[in-house]
Amino acid sequence: MASSSALTPDEYNDPVYYCRDCHSLKVIINESLANDEWDGSYCGDCGSANIGECCFGEWLDVENANAERARAREWNR
Repeated sequence: MASSSALTPDEYNDPVYYCRDCHSLKVIINESLANDEWDGSYCGDCGSANIGECCFGEWLDVENANAERARAREWNR
């Protein structure tokens, strides 16, 4: 049986949490760290507490744009 890596429309609309600094989806939610000003969420890659939420499709669009800019920078070196 062949598996498909294509996402369904519902999966594109699934909400995700991401790091606004490095755009990683590796967000750690530690409620034991939470207080009145912070919910305890932080990035598991860079450690930032600047966490955002959007649908997966929106995050993927931003990631693709970032990858294209990175390729262009490499190409122009």
